[in-house]
Amino acid sequence: MKSLFLLPVLLLLPLACQSQRAPLPPLGQTPSGRVPRQKPYDPVVLHLSPPRSLEVLQKTPLYQFNEREVDLFLRDLFQREKDPLKRLVLLARKNLGQPYEIYCLGEFPFELYDPDPLYRLDRSDCVTFTEHMYSMALAKDWPSFFHTLIRIRYKEGIISVATRNHYTAADWNPNNAWLFEDWTAKLGAPTKTYQMRVDRARMLKKSFGIDRKIPTEIFPLVYIPRESLTSAYPHLQNGDIVEVIKGKGQGRWVGHVGLFVRGPGGEPHFLHSTAPKVREESLPGYVDRMKAKVFGLKFLRLKSPR
Repeated sequence: MKSLFLLPVLLLLPLACQSQRAPLPPLGQTPSGRVPRQKPYDPVVLHLSPPRSLEVLQKTPLYQFNEREVDLFLRDLFQREKDPLKRLVLLARKNLGQPYEIYCLGEFPFELYDPDPLYRLDRSDCVTFTEHMYSMALAKDWPSFFHTLIRIRYKEGIISVATRNHYTAADWNPNNAWLFEDWTAKLGAPTKTYQMRVDRARMLKKSFGIDRKIPTEIFPLVYIPRESLTSAYPHLQNGDIVEVIKGKGQGRWVGHVGLFVRGPGGEPHFLHSTAPKVREESLPGYVDRMKAKVFGLKFLRLKSPR
């Protein structure tokens, strides 16, 4: 499925030029040097098919929607369900089965350092899945979804590879403190703290060839160790963000993210994008299965009032 970029700068261009538009040439003639169009006002962008009915969309996985269908579905969902966390769980489960693809997003066409698009509906990685689901759950239509997505992904909502929240604990969490609160130390379980060294200048140079003078930061990474998680599970709520602490040697970092949801019997589940597709599974089961790589978990919660 091809995605359409609905970018404010593109929408503003016709308005800025409208008052200076030259008269249309007589039929059959075109201005010299221009490629003739089939109609005087053919859209420059790719055509979007009309949305299917809500009845059809209710039975269709979210990752098979086009942009118009997302807009229609979000408008209807916003009217039917006022609790954003219930909308979140519904949307995330509607996206089960979405194909996984790591590093699937970038800043194109705003920048060319990472030429992947700003959004994808047909696939995700763990971070983009979490960002998309929360942005949709907090939205009432396509424009508010896209606005929230950019605000969550980039520091102060400024689109740039340099302002993207690359480090989950040191960038994403503090830059989204307007929306989420760190609950790791509030769940009644013992915690550990790792002093994480963050060298953004080195990362930008190595990954994108960008020179930036950014001081190295020592950031405290607080998490609940794997052996203490059992006492935290009863205090978690639907929609809490789960951040998986991975490591090598003495190093620790957030290496995976997803959403906490309760199963049919209230059991703790993990809903996340991982190869080969988005899935929902037991959170304790995931931690046990990945115990060689998982050192613990962090948890964020949507701020109230919602």
